[in-house]
Amino acid sequence: MKQHCNSKQPLIIDALRHGETVQGQCYLGRTDAELTDHGWQQMHATMQNINVDDYDAIITSPLVRCQAFAERWVGSQESGTELLTTDPFIQEYDFGLWDGMTAVDIMSHWPDELADFWRDPEQFPPPQGELITEFFKRLQVFVNTKIASEHSKVLLITHGGVIKALTCLNEGRPASRMFGVEAKHGELHRLAWQRV
Repeated sequence: MKQHCNSKQPLIIDALRHGETVQGQCYLGRTDAELTDHGWQQMHATMQNINVDDYDAIITSPLVRCQAFAERWVGSQESGTELLTTDPFIQEYDFGLWDGMTAVDIMSHWPDELADFWRDPEQFPPPQGELITEFFKRLQVFVNTKIASEHSKVLLITHGGVIKALTCLNEGRPASRMFGVEAKHGELHRLAWQRV
């Protein structure tokens, strides 16, 4: 059921992380990897008792591991196809030269840089990677200017890094605490976002 936006109530954000991909365990950012069969199953299992009509907007990352599932899940239901939009603001963090590489591979080429990134991602981004502060800023802008003023309950079909960053933003945690937030493949996370 669609709900009207009430500026005094928090915005409810359900954020679904995509399932396992054909790339396996790696730093998967802008690399456009498809879901495995297991990845599809993970997402379907999470969403099996959830209806499109539970939301007044459904927004997916344009990367295929999110968008393909979003289109199939929404399309399988009788209503709600008009609720689905795609937005690059909820694309995954860009790991630059590390994108698509495993930690072991990165460690063999950039051991000091990887250690610095783990210790302080704000000060030490991956080579040619996105600044964490810019990543957080784009997500803050997305929520506050694109969805908070118009919606009451939104489903985001997105990525682990996006979920971790949104959790930090919502709880007032610094970006350096992002890696302490858990977001497993196919998990649904709920945030109650206080409107500005």
